[in-house]
Amino acid sequence: MSAPLSGRMLAPMTTIFRTALAVALLHAVDDGLVSPGYGVSHSQHLAGLLVALVAGAAGWFLYPRMRPGLQAFAALAYGLPAVVNGAMHVAHVPMDGLAREDVTGIAAAAAGVVLLGLAIATPFVHRGARATGWVRRWRNRVVAVVGGFVAASLTVIPLSYAIWDTHKPRGDVGSPPSAAWHSVAFDSTDGLRLRGWFRPSRNGATVLVIHGGGGDRTGAMRHARMLERNGFGVLVYDARGRGESEGQPNSWGWDWEKDALGAMRFLRSRHDVAPGRIAALGLSSGGDTVLDLAAHDHGLRAVVADGAALRTDEDARREFGTSLELIPALINMKAVRLWSGQAPSRPLADVVRDITAPTLLISAGTDAERDFNRSYAAQAPAHLTHWNLPLAAHTGALRRYPVPYEHRVVGFLRTVLKG
Repeated sequence: MSAPLSGRMLAPMTTIFRTALAVALLHAVDDGLVSPGYGVSHSQHLAGLLVALVAGAAGWFLYPRMRPGLQAFAALAYGLPAVVNGAMHVAHVPMDGLAREDVTGIAAAAAGVVLLGLAIATPFVHRGARATGWVRRWRNRVVAVVGGFVAASLTVIPLSYAIWDTHKPRGDVGSPPSAAWHSVAFDSTDGLRLRGWFRPSRNGATVLVIHGGGGDRTGAMRHARMLERNGFGVLVYDARGRGESEGQPNSWGWDWEKDALGAMRFLRSRHDVAPGRIAALGLSSGGDTVLDLAAHDHGLRAVVADGAALRTDEDARREFGTSLELIPALINMKAVRLWSGQAPSRPLADVVRDITAPTLLISAGTDAERDFNRSYAAQAPAHLTHWNLPLAAHTGALRRYPVPYEHRVVGFLRTVLKG
């Protein structure tokens, strides 16, 4: 075990680390207690905040007692999440102006940059300094850097993605795309107020369209306008925590089925919607959601899930088994559960067995997304059909192949809905 660093060199590093860490934790308190979000209770973030404070206290106490390699990793482990969280507030300012919570967020971003700088500098300032000869000195430094990168890929980076998944700022959805679209509002089945746009049908059939995990209703408008061109009525809305809707954001789409059930209740309450001619189209996490909706609501006549893949740790276990790929997925989802205060929705492999409506699964690429959809189609082959586009990007098939995509999807919906 290497000897402790000299007090002369350790004291400034400890001061820098502790100061930056305190600034990052100040924002965590602000984010979790003072400004939990639109329609989110203060208690929902309490468990995540307590874990962050305990982890911060441990770092504060242990940092000066660590070896240089661990000091570098600690600075990275605290710095990257602070940068990710703070960067979303930096990006929010030009979109909607400076909000009160953006102040501590921007400070957290700066603190994260300082911690990352400390992580980069530490191996070169200290690691190997006591080794004999420059070869051993640089070997130790390279081992520290490479080892830190591998460890971060398995732990810190998934944790940082979880912050993105649960804290991404809302964007401005703007005005309805034309006078034919109306602004509407309805409640999820657990009481959140959701907002969206509705375009009445011209062919008697209506399609509920659900956007992907990182976006809002505007991200689904290319698909919505395709349906509009072909005479379908369309309801597109912001899922909980996105756009103008209340609730906790969650890119994995947990609890989104409660939004979708509320949307179906809204559609059935309208005199201009035929209750027996309603379908659903979802993108990415929205694709996961329409599959769940079809399993719950057997009055849904047809389903198109574009980009559905996995949304729970159980989905990941079944697909990846005990491979190394499973570790970051599990860490990410555990962190999402902690920081969102939400429990995962049902595994999709269980959901698809309960679907009775004709369902078109669309996947892009030749890796996990395709494999997940193949597996889901095999669970209920009488009802689920899989269409893979190997050269398309995730949910990008309509952009890459607009004519074949429109022909396949619209043709499927017309056949089932008689539209």
